[in-house]
Amino acid sequence: MAMTTSNNITLLSNVKPFKTTWKVEVTVLHSWTHHSNYSGGDSLEFIFADKTVSGVKIHCTCKRLFLARVKRLQVGEWRFHENFSFTPATGKYRPTSHKFKLSITGNSNVNSSLKNDDDFLTLTPFQAIINGSVDSKFLIDVIGQATDIGDIEVVPVLGKDKKKLELTLTDTCDQHIACCLWRRFAEQVFSAYKVGQVQTTNAFEASTMVINPHGYDVHDYQRLMPTNELALSNDNREVVKPKGNKRQIDKWSLYPERSVLDIIMATEIEKCIVKATVCAIDTDWAWYYFGCIKCNFKKVTNITKKDVVPVKHMFHCDSCRQSVINVAPHYVSKTLF
Repeated sequence: MAMTTSNNITLLSNVKPFKTTWKVEVTVLHSWTHHSNYSGGDSLEFIFADKTVSGVKIHCTCKRLFLARVKRLQVGEWRFHENFSFTPATGKYRPTSHKFKLSITGNSNVNSSLKNDDDFLTLTPFQAIINGSVDSKFLIDVIGQATDIGDIEVVPVLGKDKKKLELTLTDTCDQHIACCLWRRFAEQVFSAYKVGQVQTTNAFEASTMVINPHGYDVHDYQRLMPTNELALSNDNREVVKPKGNKRQIDKWSLYPERSVLDIIMATEIEKCIVKATVCAIDTDWAWYYFGCIKCNFKKVTNITKKDVVPVKHMFHCDSCRQSVINVAPHYVSKTLF
């Protein structure tokens, strides 16, 4: 049984997908628009947090059809939220570690709640990033002092020019990690760098960045920082790059990652990535053809006599102009495994 409060409010850590009539009290930490060129159009994405001590967070998505249901959702405000659906959260770079993702439906209701100004930061230690113990499937919160700030560069990415800024983040233990900011994040940090000191938290287009933020956690952090306000570089210190595979931008990153359940429950047509285990392959409808190995996979014709049980299948290659038995399948489709 899920844990609830005295007002029948369920905590985000206890909601399950077996029903859609949950009632939760959440605050909106962040919101952004997910652009799409397909029939479903753009969607509005949110990060919710509840009133637990650690502030459990969950990702919420709202299709364009149901935008009227979330017009009361403003960043930093608390709301009661009723009637919504859940799907498993899958894929890389998920904005929260919650195992489910919340979706707005036609029956969803949003009502006012009390206000609470907590930031709900879950700061990741630099040491965890450096030794590679951070799960790369989830986005993280970091805070640090920006040094070694370079100039804004314009680099081509997928045929488009994008602005990039490289810098170094330093924590209270004098550990350093390399940081790369893109587009508007790069412009904001570079502009603040020209004015004064900079402190940032950043990850992808779906995140927020705060320059010289306020709060008790930040004040404690500033108090522990080394007293080197005039030092804008770390020439004598080694900047450690996080361990792990380097993220490569390719055409697959243009499409969202979906689970098989997401496809079954989908109501709109869109391109997506599905990673799954191949249980069986249907060979009845010729999704591949046999080709001659000798002449670089030219298509061959099966000439095996059907009324005789063959020891080896025989094929005829028009390019070699002879019968061949050394053939290999040549695939028509392209599949990502």
